[in-house]
Amino acid sequence: MIDKHECKQVGLIVKTHGIKGELVVRLFDEFTIDHIDTEFLFIELDGGLVPFFMEEAREKNKTDVLVKLELAKEETEMERLMDARVFVKKENIDEDSEGDAFSAYQLVGYSVQVVGFGPLGKIVAIKDISNNPLFEIEFEGREILIPIVEDFIVNIDDENEVIIFELPEGLIDLE
Repeated sequence: MIDKHECKQVGLIVKTHGIKGELVVRLFDEFTIDHIDTEFLFIELDGGLVPFFMEEAREKNKTDVLVKLELAKEETEMERLMDARVFVKKENIDEDSEGDAFSAYQLVGYSVQVVGFGPLGKIVAIKDISNNPLFEIEFEGREILIPIVEDFIVNIDDENEVIIFELPEGLIDLE
């Protein structure tokens, strides 16, 4: 397996497409299909990155790319890849594409800690409710929603995939 530190997350697999074995990869805002020059996508499965040869890739719209992966053609295989994070080796990304853009989707899968509380769980999704983006965190079988507000974020540790929040009192009910 490849080391995650050699790669950069570029998007998520969001659904299947059509009947020809294609998957929809939703790219983060800072990437387009033109900025990614690779034959392999690395899909996060069971905590590790698994390489998949890309037989075909084509742009569906501004944010979505349709990909056909060599070892993922059967419906059960494709279903296993739903919501998986997609990575590309850093050396295969056009550096001019990255700029200063940031996407909260890059933080899906990160562990969450809250100042004054401690570990809270993992970010499992981003919800965009009426243009109010929220981190969805799974905590003891419950869904906790935290607004994506820069002032709430104390630190992001990409190496250990941990994000630390300092939240206003009463924002979330942890009792």
